[in-house]
Amino acid sequence: MKHETQVLLLEEVLGLKQGNQLFLDEQVTQNPVNEYLDAERFEREQQHLFRTLPSILAHASEIAEPNSFLRRTTQGLPLLILRGDDGEARVFLNVCRHRGTRLVDDRSGCKKRHSCPYHAWTWNSRGQFVAAPHFEAGFPGTDPTELGLKQLPSIERHGFIWLMPQDHEIDLSTFLGELDAELAWLDGANLSHHQTDEQHRQCNWKLLPEGGLEAYHFRIAHRNTIAKLFNDNLSSYQCLGPHIRSILPRASIVELAEQERSSWNIRDHSNVLYTVFPTSMFLVQSDHVIWIRVEPVGPEKTELRLMTLKPKETDKPSDYWDANHELTIKTLNEDFDLAESMQSGMRSGANESLRFGRFEGALSKFNETIRQHLV
Repeated sequence: MKHETQVLLLEEVLGLKQGNQLFLDEQVTQNPVNEYLDAERFEREQQHLFRTLPSILAHASEIAEPNSFLRRTTQGLPLLILRGDDGEARVFLNVCRHRGTRLVDDRSGCKKRHSCPYHAWTWNSRGQFVAAPHFEAGFPGTDPTELGLKQLPSIERHGFIWLMPQDHEIDLSTFLGELDAELAWLDGANLSHHQTDEQHRQCNWKLLPEGGLEAYHFRIAHRNTIAKLFNDNLSSYQCLGPHIRSILPRASIVELAEQERSSWNIRDHSNVLYTVFPTSMFLVQSDHVIWIRVEPVGPEKTELRLMTLKPKETDKPSDYWDANHELTIKTLNEDFDLAESMQSGMRSGANESLRFGRFEGALSKFNETIRQHLV
């Protein structure tokens, strides 16, 4: 993020703080409860969002070494992410080309060869077919070069492995737009994976990013964790195409009034939350980044991956990063528990719509962007 942009964003929230004002949209809006419950709506989201837009699968540090691998599932697809012996990251379907068995069972590791547990058909770390027992006798006329693992389009950018749509040509930098430069500012290639939590939540996927798009709940929902570190109901947001940048100023922002603007650094006095449409969020803190990935499974079922990314070069001990990760998970779980409570409440029929106040405008923008993609 350019320094002049940081200054403008900090001036805005500091001015609101000094004037005892709130960042307000023009009107109250409502969002139909059915959009969080309906199976047909969820299937449309699958078709028009998750299968047609880029999504982040992994951080590059998870497969840092040649021949390293990860097993993932997304959109119901079994995936195998391989870092080839040539250093290139590729994404394949984790399916044997012989009889369709799952090729790799391990969650992660480092291997030059991957052999099917059924008949030992074998591929290398570039996904190329290597050998199979009695291949020439059993499969005469079969061209081995046509038996490579089924590869899916992917890109390594900003330190992450992105899965690209199979049936739609999309340029990643164009899709990211203004956000592309801001993700470059995060310098993700020089971050490394510290710790990951995986969760299964009984709620619609949209409730999870919505929980981070306002600070209205901080004083109440996070009273036992981070409430004292932040201001009551003070935040701002900007839409960057389909993506959202939220500014969550910490209580220390008042110190900026006594400092020269040339010294202002947004990460010193504010968290920045990037909602990378539709299913990733980056919570940017002073010295590290939390990557939150949402995996929609059903209308009322969602899987989560919560990863702390620290600088590759750091003199801080592991205990420091452990403590940060623990606080983040504890805080986010407060949000996620409430999301499950909301889902239960929606099933009761008490409300036909959810109400978004003027200081919750980012939630309206997020849901409006979803509707635009479903047309």
